[in-house]
Amino acid sequence: MPHSGNYWGGALLSAGSNSSSGPTAIQPVPGKTVSGQSKGHLNLRKSKTIKGTVSSRKGRKTHQQAPQNQVQAGAQATWTSISHRTALPPAMDDEPLPGTVETLSQRTLVSGVQLSVLKADITSVEADCYVNPTSSSVAFAGQVGNRMLAVGGALLHGTIAGELYQHMVIPPCGAVTSPAAGLLAQHIIHCNSPSWTETDSIQKLQQTVTNCLDEVTRLKLTSVAMPSIGSGGNRFPKHTAAQTILRGISTYYKNKPPTDFHVKRIIFVLYDKQSVNVFRTELARLIE
Repeated sequence: MPHSGNYWGGALLSAGSNSSSGPTAIQPVPGKTVSGQSKGHLNLRKSKTIKGTVSSRKGRKTHQQAPQNQVQAGAQATWTSISHRTALPPAMDDEPLPGTVETLSQRTLVSGVQLSVLKADITSVEADCYVNPTSSSVAFAGQVGNRMLAVGGALLHGTIAGELYQHMVIPPCGAVTSPAAGLLAQHIIHCNSPSWTETDSIQKLQQTVTNCLDEVTRLKLTSVAMPSIGSGGNRFPKHTAAQTILRGISTYYKNKPPTDFHVKRIIFVLYDKQSVNVFRTELARLIE
C-alpha cells in the first residue's frame, strides 16, 4: 500500500504502508501542552514497573488519594487529582472509573518490546500515543473514540474540525496521525480496521496493526496504548482479534533490528473482563 503524508494541525498525517519505510524529511511536531494539568503517578509492579498516570482537566472536581509505592499485579489502585469541575465525562459500560488502573499481565518479547495488559480507562494511561480504531474518516465514533473526545473536549475536537479533516479519507487498513490535544498522549493514531465479515479479514487486521506500528516507528515513539482493535463494532471474535494483534506485533518487531525502532512498551488498555481475560490468555500462549 503506497504511503503518503502531509501535515495537519501541526502533526504528520500519513496513510499506512506495507513497509516501515516512510519519508524521512518529515518530522513530527509535538502536541500542545494543556495548561492547568497536574499528574499523579503510580507504580504497578509484577516483574517490572509500569507507570499509570491520571491528570486533572479543567472543570473536574475530584479528591486525591496518595498513591501506594508498590501494587502487586491484579491489585487495584485509584487516585485522581484536584481541579474544579462538578461532573466527570461519561464512562463506557463495564469500564473502570476514571483514575483506576489495574495491571493484569505483562511479557517482554524477544525483540525487547514489553507488552502489558491493563484494565483501565485509556485516557488515564500515560503514553506517547493512543490508537483510535475508526473507519475511513478521522472521527471519534466508537467507544474508545467517544471516551477520548469526552475527555479531550473542545481542544481535541478543534484539531480535527478543519477543512482537511472534512475531506480526508483513510484507506482500508490505513493509519493516520493527529495531535492528542487535551489528553495525556502527544499523538493519536487513527486506523481504518476491517470488519469480521470482510474477505481476508484476519490478514487485513494484521496489516492494520502493521500500519499503526509504521506510524509509531516513523514518529520515534517509545510507548503506545491501544484497545482491542476490531473486536468492538467491527465484530471480530475477541480471541481472534487478540491473536491477530499479538502475532502482528511480534512479527513486526522480530523482523526489525533494534536500531530501527524506539518503542519500549505497548499497553493493551481494556475495559471489560472478557477482553482482559482473552488478552491475558493469548499473551501467555504467544509463540515467537
